[in-house]
Amino acid sequence: MIPINYHHLYYFWITAKAGRIGAASRELYLAQPTLSLQLQQLERTLRKKLLVRSRKGVKLTPEGRIAFDYCERIFSQGAELISALQPGQALTPASLRLGVTGPISHHIVLQILDHTYGINRQVRVSILGGPFNSLREQLENHRLDLVVSSADFSSQMGVEFRSRLAGSIPIYFVAIPRLKAQVARFPMDLSKIPILLMAPDNPVRKDVDLLLCRHKTSVSVGTETEDSELIRFLALRGHGVAAMDALTIRDDLKLGRLMRLHRKDVDIKQNIWFICGRHPKPNPVLRRIIQSLMGKFTIQV
Repeated sequence: MIPINYHHLYYFWITAKAGRIGAASRELYLAQPTLSLQLQQLERTLRKKLLVRSRKGVKLTPEGRIAFDYCERIFSQGAELISALQPGQALTPASLRLGVTGPISHHIVLQILDHTYGINRQVRVSILGGPFNSLREQLENHRLDLVVSSADFSSQMGVEFRSRLAGSIPIYFVAIPRLKAQVARFPMDLSKIPILLMAPDNPVRKDVDLLLCRHKTSVSVGTETEDSELIRFLALRGHGVAAMDALTIRDDLKLGRLMRLHRKDVDIKQNIWFICGRHPKPNPVLRRIIQSLMGKFTIQV
């Protein structure tokens, strides 16, 4: 059996969570050279490189991700053990750290929350919004448990991560009634009105560009943003035509605030991906929630 120094293992765990040697040394009340030496000793003991150091901080290697997951279980369960042995104290509630990219509808997040609370009402959910790259880095460094995204980036993260397609939502071209009256021929008449679009690297935006290209329609882009709610707000204010998912504009269509510019579906969909690590979570409630979301849960349109 390898004689692991659990102090070194704890130092590694705190450093990986902090993302920087300096921040970890302050939390641990250790000098930076001392902490670096302890981490090097752990790597020598395990005969594996666990952390890659750079000016931006520290990043886990594939072996480091595995070690970090074990640390999560070891030290989280240790905290639960201490709590369980205290008279009159219950176990620490599970905490789900959810990352949501900008294009994802708030209705999807609400469905996830309803499903999560249906499993355990006591679970605490923290939601972090942001662009793909930022959330991917957070997930890679184990600061998030699951990311909801319109693009599957798990293949860029290695075999330690997995993804699942949780649903596909139709995309509609919509506008306020006054602007709809100007679109007699779809999509050719879109050249008359500014169009509100996602950023160029968004999967839906790419499909929209292909549709316009096939119909040889040149448009004037009024706004480019990854914030679907902002696009909806601008469309309601009459700033242009919007290509939006059916969930975000569901109520607006029912109330006639926005109107579809086409009778037939344009065959463009927003895919909803769930991405998480492969290793099971230490907290049994959190583990059950992740397994359920990555299993049978499906987005309802």
